[in-house]
Amino acid sequence: MTIVRFNDALKIAVRAVQELELPSTPEPRLLRDVYGRLRFALDCAESDYPPDAFASLAAVQSKLGVFATSAEVLTHDSFAFPKKVFEDPDWHLTRVDLGADEDGEPLGEIVVNMLDRQITGQDWLRPAAKAGDDSRRPHRIVFFGLKGGVGRSTALCMTAWGLARQGKRVLLIDFDLESPGISGLVLPSENVAEFGVVDWLIEDAVGQGDSVLPRMVAASPLAEATVDAIRVVAAIGQGESNYLAKLARAYADVPDDQGPQRLGQRLLRLVESLEKQECPDVVLIDSRAGLHDLAAVAITNISDTALLFATDSTQSWEGYRQMFSHWQQRPEIARRVRDRLTVVRALTPKSGRERGVERFQERAYELFAETLYDEIPAGSEAVQVDDESALFHPDKGDESAPHSPILIDWDERFQEFDPMLRPEHGGATQAQIDATFGALIKFALERVEEGNG
Repeated sequence: MTIVRFNDALKIAVRAVQELELPSTPEPRLLRDVYGRLRFALDCAESDYPPDAFASLAAVQSKLGVFATSAEVLTHDSFAFPKKVFEDPDWHLTRVDLGADEDGEPLGEIVVNMLDRQITGQDWLRPAAKAGDDSRRPHRIVFFGLKGGVGRSTALCMTAWGLARQGKRVLLIDFDLESPGISGLVLPSENVAEFGVVDWLIEDAVGQGDSVLPRMVAASPLAEATVDAIRVVAAIGQGESNYLAKLARAYADVPDDQGPQRLGQRLLRLVESLEKQECPDVVLIDSRAGLHDLAAVAITNISDTALLFATDSTQSWEGYRQMFSHWQQRPEIARRVRDRLTVVRALTPKSGRERGVERFQERAYELFAETLYDEIPAGSEAVQVDDESALFHPDKGDESAPHSPILIDWDERFQEFDPMLRPEHGGATQAQIDATFGALIKFALERVEEGNG
């Protein structure tokens, strides 16, 4: 008995279709269910498709082993509301690597239109559409890391402090719902607001999210010189005793007249409502670490700039390769996401710093070049202009490129650091903060001023 694996089923399906003589339209699509099983789908009635071609597609499905649901090829006749299925926004043109032939020669790749039904993970492929008055809202910067312990939250606090010193009104939002803590860095416990992000998700599900908005935000004393310069929305509200029960329900889709409101749509509404209420110059979001739906929402649906914290470790590079490869398979998504990404080299060692930074940038460039940057044909040159048809492949030394890292040096004084401590009580001085986080603060300030310009 031949065992068909998950990764092989898709290749078998598209290779078999490639060998068939089929009508040019409609092209067969692929629908993959939550178990990974595949069926062909035709955007027409069965009677409008040649019977021999229809039978050939059904025969291909039988070759998929346990990843075949049945011999049925889906058509308009398979659904009560076919328009709803075939116009689902989760259909994506998906690049499939066909592997190699028996002699080891690459077979190339093919692009197929696929609807991938997943229990989680769809938000990695759902960048939010730009609103008409998009330029009038504050710039949104997401702080993301594959793993904890790289100083992401401390960097966010210091960026908020630095922006407030420049006269910017900053709104911090904690999206790390399963490991919350940003409020503990920038707020005394007694100052935490009555409600948090999880409370809003629960209340919004029953139609009263707006009622808690005014009681979700607290002023941080981090920027003492400017009252209310830093405003904080915590994950957990003041005196919470039922957080786990709320968290277990927070990610649920909410029924709506237009269809289910998914997590990404709901959190985007929350951010937009908070922006309208608070009128900040910039929104800083502490994202959930790891390859989680909350991170997907923050990076693809909400961010204008996504800071990807990394160390020069195999874990970092392999994790980001998985993330980038997921986008790479959907070219239109990759093009929309890559422009907002910027790598942050966290905890940069001081010993061998120059060579270490050079090696890190080389690896970052290789990762982007192999996944998200456009491939440059022989004899061609990459161009970086607003023309969407132009190739996008910055040079390795381009300091404005997504792969060019912002450096944060390792400094023991910022390990287990309390940002609210005054220098005379053991806290960091302004000079020390600028020395470690100055490049990041400068980058954030430039993005904010570009966005508001």
